[in-house]
Amino acid sequence: MYLNRSLCVFATLLICTWASSFFDLEWSTWKSKYDKKYPTTKEEQLRRKIWEDTWHKVEEHNRRADRGLSKYWMAMNQFADITPEEVKRRSCLKTNGAEASAPSLSYGLRDGLPDHVDWRESKCVTEAKNQGMCGSCWAFATVGVVESRLCIKNHKLIALSEQQLVDCDNVDEACCGGLPIYALKYITENGVMKAEDYEYETRQKECAFKEDKAMTLNLTKYYNLPDENSMVSSVALEGPVAVGFAVDMDFMHYSRGIFDGDCAENANHAIIAMGYGIEKDEDGEEQPYWIIKNSWGEEWGENGFAKVQRDVNMCSISSFAASFDFLE
Repeated sequence: MYLNRSLCVFATLLICTWASSFFDLEWSTWKSKYDKKYPTTKEEQLRRKIWEDTWHKVEEHNRRADRGLSKYWMAMNQFADITPEEVKRRSCLKTNGAEASAPSLSYGLRDGLPDHVDWRESKCVTEAKNQGMCGSCWAFATVGVVESRLCIKNHKLIALSEQQLVDCDNVDEACCGGLPIYALKYITENGVMKAEDYEYETRQKECAFKEDKAMTLNLTKYYNLPDENSMVSSVALEGPVAVGFAVDMDFMHYSRGIFDGDCAENANHAIIAMGYGIEKDEDGEEQPYWIIKNSWGEEWGENGFAKVQRDVNMCSISSFAASFDFLE
């Protein structure tokens, strides 16, 4: 009896020692990968605890996904050391509690639309960019849509400037958030410079807009799309659209698959719906999804992109959907 008890204690100590060494190595590797540095030992200890809690959550979720109990997987990405409270404070979509003062255009679901659309296949989508710690998702979503639709129209992909919107769009609030429909209004009235002429710097600076270097886009009107059917028609017939999204912790850690996890109460982030499709699960049931482009860099998700469950207004994705028309 005494021997068995001693063996149990020894085994427990061995497991704990192994676990500690394992986490030490994983923590060090993760910090190096994402260039994480903390100002004090106390801060690092706090972040380490959050990181370990996230590790357990991700492992448990992925075990469920491996058994077919979830449609998506998670990863220990650059957000593994932040708390739910910090996610809530990172909101970069300023809705002011109401729809933007722009017209709404309902396409409905048009007949004869393809089952699969992915504008990356047309070479009209820039790589996933990274907004950094600036709450400028609204600028990235707006610019990404304009880049793609301009390429669809002119067959030339040009990277445009998010920094111009951050610095010069006085209706939106720079790194404190904004709304794509307002940013489209700014671009309609002012044009937009190329990214190489006005580079992104993750902070607001004095406006350095140069009219002689701006592209005039000849937008005739900009408008909201009221529902997912209108979004499908617009994406299929014209190109990507900017949308709102209610980001919670699950989406922060998304890795692959069709996201159907928890959402925040209200839209707090802006992304791009740049395609859609349908997959069949193991039971043969069809799973419709959106293809979205995010602004958290290529290390998040599937090289900066993701699939999100469609036809259920997942995480309020039809909220604040914004599009525009070119002058013919």
